[in-house]
Amino acid sequence: MAESLTPLIQTLHDSVMVLAPAGWTAVELRFVRTPNGLKLAELQTRGDGAKAPKPKPELNIDPRAEAQRLAEGVSELAELLKGRWEPGLITVSRTPDFADWKLLRADGSQAWFTRLAKEHLDSLLMTDAMFDLLEGSQRAFHDLQLGLETKLRRTVGFVFDPPSGVLTLRQAEGPALTAPVQVVAQYYPDAFTWAWGWAYEPREALVDRVKRVCAPEVTQPGLSAMWRPEFHCDEGFAWAIAGSIVVSLGARGIFRAELPDDAGVIFFALMAEPTPAA
Repeated sequence: MAESLTPLIQTLHDSVMVLAPAGWTAVELRFVRTPNGLKLAELQTRGDGAKAPKPKPELNIDPRAEAQRLAEGVSELAELLKGRWEPGLITVSRTPDFADWKLLRADGSQAWFTRLAKEHLDSLLMTDAMFDLLEGSQRAFHDLQLGLETKLRRTVGFVFDPPSGVLTLRQAEGPALTAPVQVVAQYYPDAFTWAWGWAYEPREALVDRVKRVCAPEVTQPGLSAMWRPEFHCDEGFAWAIAGSIVVSLGARGIFRAELPDDAGVIFFALMAEPTPAA
């Protein structure tokens, strides 16, 4: 049973990583039932993250929505345990090598226990390694993006030419602007899904630099967002990842291109300053 529930526990752990301060070693989660379903009523942490939190990047994730996702996952877990536990208190303790999840009854006795081993933690989406990566690039990306958006504030449309790898940006006034680009990823808002360009774009030249940064063949521990071909996330978190890629590439910023018929958006990394089209 515990092994079959591991993917669900990993999803719950991702939510805890979003909600808890960086550097935590233990978390207590208390849930209550409401007319609208299970609700996270309290989250308490112990460890370095509780007393002197490490820097944590801006994940652009609504904590209320994340808490709701956590509560829904815990409700699903309770159903799968078939009455062995009435949702109330959960404790999570972690080291670099494992994380222990304990479901406790009202009297404090243990109703269920499982352990996420290191390989499970290393394949999570939300990890200390990912937070460190994003924290190290966000200020630089913010500065780059601010300058780019000032320059592109009059953009009203785009045309992408895959053979040349050039993006043309139509302006409300004046000549169109052009820039060479790399396809970072496509995002599907309706499905909350990020899909890396290197996994699905057949033209290697359009994604080769991004692929070198992500190094999917290495599967670096704690950075699964870089080597999973696709994953579910909020678009705000997708934007944070795209920003890290921009800084690693030495690019000038991201252009978010909305596709017709609600087919999603493409994140283009502009590899040079946009210039007036010839």
